[in-house]
Amino acid sequence: MGLGAATGLNDSMPWGLWKIYDVVVVVPLGATGFVMAFIRYFTPGGERYEYLNRRAVIWAAIMYLSMGVRLAFDIGIPWRIIYPIVRGGNLHSPLFEIAWCVFLYLIVLFFENISRVAEEQKRPWVKKADHLLHKILPGFVLVGVMLSTMHHSSLGTLFMITGKRMDPLWYHPWLNYVFLLTSIATGMGMMMVIEHLTSRYYKIKFETDLLARLAPWVAGILSFVLAWRLGAMAAEGQIGQIFVPRVETALWWAEILLGYVAPIAILFSRARFTQKGLFAGGLLTVLGMIALRLNVGFTALMDALGAQYTPSVPEILFSVGATAGTVVIYTWFVETLPSILGPRERETEGLEAVGD
Repeated sequence: MGLGAATGLNDSMPWGLWKIYDVVVVVPLGATGFVMAFIRYFTPGGERYEYLNRRAVIWAAIMYLSMGVRLAFDIGIPWRIIYPIVRGGNLHSPLFEIAWCVFLYLIVLFFENISRVAEEQKRPWVKKADHLLHKILPGFVLVGVMLSTMHHSSLGTLFMITGKRMDPLWYHPWLNYVFLLTSIATGMGMMMVIEHLTSRYYKIKFETDLLARLAPWVAGILSFVLAWRLGAMAAEGQIGQIFVPRVETALWWAEILLGYVAPIAILFSRARFTQKGLFAGGLLTVLGMIALRLNVGFTALMDALGAQYTPSVPEILFSVGATAGTVVIYTWFVETLPSILGPRERETEGLEAVGD
């Protein structure tokens, strides 16, 4: 019966919730992997972020695999999800490039995460193989960073074909770089959220000092993107649109105030040295990214295209269920592979014993 039997999709809005949320939003939620891996292996003192990186890359792997499952449903003929890889495609299409980048990045994430499994094994040959993998892992990380910068920016390129038909509140001549930069900020912001929830649930230390070092970078990136977006609107003579009373304007202001101004204020202030402050700033950064992509995918296009679209109940339930599933799978890996939590778990237990 086609996707129309289970979704609210139609010819005027062929990309609905499953594409915009389950792909365009979910992919940057997995940006923790390449951002934290870069910090771990290519910045001074990066070894301090070892266990943050372990949780970041396992979360990234889960999110990317989740996106693949969601996309299999979205394309309507699930077994054709491998066609861009095995049969080729349009070399000029951003979607073709995204498909290849995600496929190759999943291989990189496999090698980044397999070491966690190897650490749980006692066989000598496994230990030897793991030692060799650690030596070459920075090379995989570098490839992963390259692939990530390509497909995160290409997610923005997907919408640039609409040009100035897009609502001026979200039109940007370099929307691909806006998407890339907000993905980088989201990678660090999502890490603050993950660490807050993980530390509370598993009773481990929250790395306030390490995450506080990332906070100014998140705030700085968001400040640059906000200034760039406003500057682009001013250059196009559209800055007055932010004061026109309409629904789109209200959504734009909500995105800017909650997703940019608020996290910038929190993460540049002394609140970044507290767990609550980091969690709030990180969560608002993530929500700002989600708002940007939902607005670009829906709000900025529906009026221009004269589109009518309301997600169906199955669409909403599938997206909510798939998102909840990623959290369940993450907790399973953390509890199955203690090396993801690291020695801090045992240190916390020792401190509690001393206190008792």
